[in-house]
Amino acid sequence: MEPLVEVRGLTIEFPMRAGLLRAVNEADFVIPKGQITALVGESGSGKSTMASAIMRAISVPGRVAGGSITFDGRDVMSLGKKELQAYKWEQVSMVFQAAQNALNPVARIKDQIIETFRAHSKSYTEKQMVDKARNLLDYVRLDPDRVLNSFPHELSGGMKQRVMIAFSLLLDPQLVILDEPTTALDVITQAYIFDILKKIHKDMNITMLLLTHDIGVVAKAADRVGVMYAGNVVEAGDVYDMFKRPKHPYTAKLMKAVPSLYEDVSERKGIPGSPPDLLNMPPGCPFHPRCEYAHAKCKEQNPIKVYTPAGHEVACHLYPNPESVAEVRTS
Repeated sequence: MEPLVEVRGLTIEFPMRAGLLRAVNEADFVIPKGQITALVGESGSGKSTMASAIMRAISVPGRVAGGSITFDGRDVMSLGKKELQAYKWEQVSMVFQAAQNALNPVARIKDQIIETFRAHSKSYTEKQMVDKARNLLDYVRLDPDRVLNSFPHELSGGMKQRVMIAFSLLLDPQLVILDEPTTALDVITQAYIFDILKKIHKDMNITMLLLTHDIGVVAKAADRVGVMYAGNVVEAGDVYDMFKRPKHPYTAKLMKAVPSLYEDVSERKGIPGSPPDLLNMPPGCPFHPRCEYAHAKCKEQNPIKVYTPAGHEVACHLYPNPESVAEVRTS
């Protein structure tokens, strides 16, 4: 598993009037090259903040307070202004949550595509820009003639989402980050979008990071998955292994909360309690107030992540060493 992105000890803080909010807390995470990796967790868990840090796009007054991010061996945090401009969109692009709102409502799609090209690359003629845009729009199953000459309000939500996916591919990036790419879309359109994303991944060999709170989406699309809780990556591993043998109690409860077509809905159980207040974090493991396995150590110490030879990693006091990770707790 060759890493494209390595996040080590990443800490991101936002100074607030009520105190210091730590949105990402000493997080470790790896995005393997050539795979679809999902990052899953409840709203406010830190998924989007981590993705913004990978893009070097943390909103003011937020700041990276510690840790490192490397992209293909390069230190992202040390990139200069010109290097950073080349890094964004040419190396890494992002489709933001409710991405259709990123489109300029008073400009045609063609003009916005040309503007994006010119902002990041001087090596294309206008004809080359339009030709490439046509190919990409056709690839995401849109009519290029109609879409290029349309204003955003003339397109449906699903069409605008596919336009933004095409935007993300304009400069042939190695990594595309997708933040809740099917939010506010109906179930049929969601399935359609994921079919397109899987085809893009397969045909272009583009690495993808998918941010979502929907475990069902992860099962459809991802090769590997990380689970975030209160700014911490508490578990990560192969998607099949995670679904069949979740290790962290939070991951196991997420799986139990997902509706199934094959089981009685009454057997599905929500996770009791609420995520912690990031301005007033509990001591020890942040999940211990909601965990049925919590004991004295959980209330005092944040667990250290344990790595297994198979590439599974988990941060939980149930597993004091790699050998103990085989002891699966899913009840």
